[in-house]
Amino acid sequence: MSNISITVGEKIRELRQQRGFSQEKLAFKAGITPSYMGQIERGEKSPTIDTLDKVTRALNIELSDLFVFTSNETSDLETTHIDKITYQLLGRTPYEQEEIFNFIKRLLKFRDNKN
Repeated sequence: MSNISITVGEKIRELRQQRGFSQEKLAFKAGITPSYMGQIERGEKSPTIDTLDKVTRALNIELSDLFVFTSNETSDLETTHIDKITYQLLGRTPYEQEEIFNFIKRLLKFRDNKN
């Protein structure tokens, strides 16, 4: 396959992993088969724009996000957990978000006082 297929497949894998999704879960959310999802991530298949749209909707990102590539891997690693937390907060009410934020603050305060 082409380099762009491989690069986009790697980007999908990276975004999927940041969100804590298995290939099966992402495939289900996107309405495609898990084997096809694996082929896309490995760059073995070039998905249609419609399929990429389904995948990006399942990842809750814009289609253009698949084509934003960074060379700074350290930065990506540092934001992985923050991205996961942010993703989990999507769709929550403002009240739920505030409660989760307060819980995290209390947890960190407890941890800091323990050391």
